[in-house]
Amino acid sequence: MFATWPRLYRLAQLYFLFGFSYVIYLQFFNAYLERERGLAPTASSSFLFLIGLVSVLSGPLWGSVSDRLGRKAGLAIVFGLQGTSQILLAYAHTPGMFTAASLLFGISVWSIPSIMAAAAADQVGPRLAPAGLGFITVVFGIGQALGPALAGYLADFTGTFVTGFLVASVAGYLGMVGSLTLKIQEE
Repeated sequence: MFATWPRLYRLAQLYFLFGFSYVIYLQFFNAYLERERGLAPTASSSFLFLIGLVSVLSGPLWGSVSDRLGRKAGLAIVFGLQGTSQILLAYAHTPGMFTAASLLFGISVWSIPSIMAAAAADQVGPRLAPAGLGFITVVFGIGQALGPALAGYLADFTGTFVTGFLVASVAGYLGMVGSLTLKIQEE
């Protein structure tokens, strides 16, 4: 069992990156669209609704993809989609770009928790799967706490939410690269 802990630490690092980045998007999405892009609250909320609508599919969709292609590939793809949605939002100026950013984010947002649960179980086995998932989820929570704090500080310092979205995008792309270097024992 202890031989699997370094692999579990790697999963925890990736889960930290997800917690850090996804929550920046959700925390500042409406404020950004309204304050910096001039959208009415009803318009920005409609994009948030779109995210919620398509996000219902993200966990099952990408969970099944990772079952077929493997956890590494599944995680890499969705981290790449997350990073792309963040950078696209940062530079979006048209309804089409807002829609594309929302769709990319929504279709991938709940995929990483689904894949992480399966990957943790792959690493420690079914008997210790709850403990493994619990451990990486604590690290994920730390990322969730730090992401908005840093992005909020950056917004105050730079006067724009764009910097926070770009930092979140970097975290997504780091997650993509980190996923490709995982050594996952899949059963």
